[in-house]
Amino acid sequence: MRSALTRLGFIDETSLKTNMAKTTGWSPKGARLVDHAPFGHWNTQTFIAALRHDRLDAPWVINGAMNRELFELYVETQLAPTLRPGDVIILDNLSSHKSPKAAATMNAIGAWC
Repeated sequence: MRSALTRLGFIDETSLKTNMAKTTGWSPKGARLVDHAPFGHWNTQTFIAALRHDRLDAPWVINGAMNRELFELYVETQLAPTLRPGDVIILDNLSSHKSPKAAATMNAIGAWC
């Protein structure tokens, strides 16, 4: 059973919007609060990685939201080099993850999702 843990990887992503900067804050009484925010440059950044029982594999940050094309690129360039035959990759139900090309890339190594 212990050897099965080393074969599992869980893929997930999270995103951050730069327009989530706070517009209020605290300063000493009578002092003006001055801070910086990316004014006029609202973007989204996405972080994706494979969580293993003992480490984080293939971390990747992209500018923009995840889509199928970027997911396929992630699997091909970031995830595939970390996979070994017999690895099992668990994905959530995001439509971008339902890619035959990404599945074929993993299957060619001997891993499956």
